Amino acid sequence: MTSMPGAKRTAARWLYVAPTLFMLVVVNQLDKTNIAVVLADRKFLSDMTLMGQQARMGFLSTIFFIGYGGGLLVWGFVVDHLGPRRAAMFGVCGWALTTMWCAVSHSVSELYAARFVLGLTEGCIWPVCNTYARRWFPIRERGRIQSLWVNGNQVGLALGLPAATLLISLGGWRVVFWALGAGSVLVLMPMLLFLAPDTPAQSGRANREEREHIVSLPATEPEEIHAGRSIKLGSLLANFEFWVVTLCHVGAVATLFGLTTWIPTYLTQVRGIPFSALGGWVALSYTLPIVVSLGLGYFADRTMRPALVGTLTSAVVAALILASVAVSSAIASVLLLVTSLAAPMIYGAMNASIMQSLALPKQIGRATGIFVGIGNLIGGLAPTIIGFLIAHFRGRYLGAFGFISVVNLAMVILYFSIDSKTVRCGLASAK
Repeated sequence: MTSMPGAKRTAARWLYVAPTLFMLVVVNQLDKTNIAVVLADRKFLSDMTLMGQQARMGFLSTIFFIGYGGGLLVWGFVVDHLGPRRAAMFGVCGWALTTMWCAVSHSVSELYAARFVLGLTEGCIWPVCNTYARRWFPIRERGRIQSLWVNGNQVGLALGLPAATLLISLGGWRVVFWALGAGSVLVLMPMLLFLAPDTPAQSGRANREEREHIVSLPATEPEEIHAGRSIKLGSLLANFEFWVVTLCHVGAVATLFGLTTWIPTYLTQVRGIPFSALGGWVALSYTLPIVVSLGLGYFADRTMRPALVGTLTSAVVAALILASVAVSSAIASVLLLVTSLAAPMIYGAMNASIMQSLALPKQIGRATGIFVGIGNLIGGLAPTIIGFLIAHFRGRYLGAFGFISVVNLAMVILYFSIDSKTVRCGLASAK
């Protein structure tokens, strides 16, 4: 797109690219976490001989994250080589086919294999989205765009509960996988093809003023912040802050999928909430954290202190999770638990923003793949650990969910330890 001198700047990055990233994550999350509702379906447990086998049930999530973490380590390099659009298209096709494989599985062992491969294919999502954000959005907008696409996870959770509940009621648990697999291709492929080129320069919807705006703020970022540093990935891997962010992402994954895997089972079996309610007011309550996390993304942009946001969030959430088990009211328990789910969205957005201040532009896909991959490989053990703790404490959840509280308390220390460094990087980037 050409433009006349003084023409109004377009906003293609927000009108076309941002919705594409958001929908990528929404659909990705639907395919990723439908298993939480399926695990609450007694027919599924009977078909897979999983009744009373909490650790084996939790392993259906953990095996996914082993594949997901391993896939992330590879996808980062693929995204840097192919570009985010082509990488995303390969990933979408892969996870759609694998979701359909879940639909035809006839044993838990086969389902374990399908979930592992599903994790491998879905591992593209973080490197793809973080690379798009790095290429399309100036530094002062990155907290907001990271919060937007990361919140696609929360919307996916909110939509996944009623969608999976409805599909199970209409045709059984296998229909869930058939519908979500086909829907992935139908929804996402047109958006990737027509709305989200790899760079602003390739877009016919971004005029010269918008392209100049995008590159003007971060244009000098690598030289100012990383002066004297090698472009080789090894230089980043030697950075202390890189590994602190990686540990923080371990906690983010453990919090998100440790809770989301077990909340439906906890609510139906311990709190006595009917299974049908998972598709109604319980699902609606999952939208509550969205406003919180978007607001904190804006706050992080204004203050340029994403690590401080992470510090405060982890302290509050550690208390909320314990309170959710201790309160007598089922409704209060639901609200406390789903409010706690704002935390992983905040952590994800803050971690991605911090990483963009640590990594060079040509490293960002690989850097994202590594820190998110390791985070998922280790944090993905949480659903199985929680399942083991539930069985160990004979169905009581205080110790199981208390494990997630301890993880969040550790994150208070981790985020606080890098706050001063991220302040310096953020201020330098914005100059």
